[in-house]
Amino acid sequence: MTQFQTAGTGVVDVGRRTQIHSSAEVVFAKPGTVTIGDYCQLGPGVRIVCSGGDVLIGDWTTLHDRCLVLSGRSVTIGEHCWFGQHCVIDGTGGIAIGNGVRVGMYSQLWTHVAAGEQMEGCTLIGERPVLIEDDVWLVGSCIVASGVTLGRRLVALISSNITKSWPGSMVIAGSPAAPKSGLSFYRDVTLDEKWCMLTQWLHDAVAEIGGASLDDTTPGLLIFSLPSCADRVAFVRDRETAYAMRESMSDVTVCCVEDKTYNKRVNESEQRILKFLAGNKARFRAAP
Repeated sequence: MTQFQTAGTGVVDVGRRTQIHSSAEVVFAKPGTVTIGDYCQLGPGVRIVCSGGDVLIGDWTTLHDRCLVLSGRSVTIGEHCWFGQHCVIDGTGGIAIGNGVRVGMYSQLWTHVAAGEQMEGCTLIGERPVLIEDDVWLVGSCIVASGVTLGRRLVALISSNITKSWPGSMVIAGSPAAPKSGLSFYRDVTLDEKWCMLTQWLHDAVAEIGGASLDDTTPGLLIFSLPSCADRVAFVRDRETAYAMRESMSDVTVCCVEDKTYNKRVNESEQRILKFLAGNKARFRAAP
């Protein structure tokens, strides 16, 4: 991890195997805590400003160049989130972002509004929290207004101006954003299909990652390993098998396809294979 810049009085807790560019900056206008998880990436010019609220960034989350995070009340970002260049994440009124949320470049998520003078009768002032649930995708240049809740797997097409809450599994677009009937970007996938996809992806990973190997001799079990270390990553189909393996093989990272969890051990094999999968294939999250 490169040494980044800090100013003011506060605590910054950075996880393992996290990469932060030297030009990234954490500014404490008021005392607070910034917690950044394992395997995260913060790009050049990322700026986090705490004005009384804490910031929590989950594992595997990426903030690309020049993203701005403002925490007045609180900012909570889940695992496997991705923010493109020049995004604004405003936690003045409190913002909670779930797991697997993808936000395209130049998007703005606002929890407050402040314009003219109150003494002159301006009513455009206030703070309202924002909630963005798991696997929401804001394609790019989107604006989210304060007080909005976006349900799981909602997709907002490019340049959407989102002024009110929407339930999950919808596609919205426009200014103000409205539903796009007949559009859906998800389909039902069986566990058998998931296992077949994962098997192919792991073979692809072995072909791409020099020296990596995959043991697929046992039905329902795939074991990935690297020659540079003794650590192994096992993939199993169901929760019951995963639980039993985690109890009996504490030295192995066990990933469960059924619930997409893994017992985090933080090592090179785990990082290489889970990062390979995490883009748009399969995002495994740390087991509770």
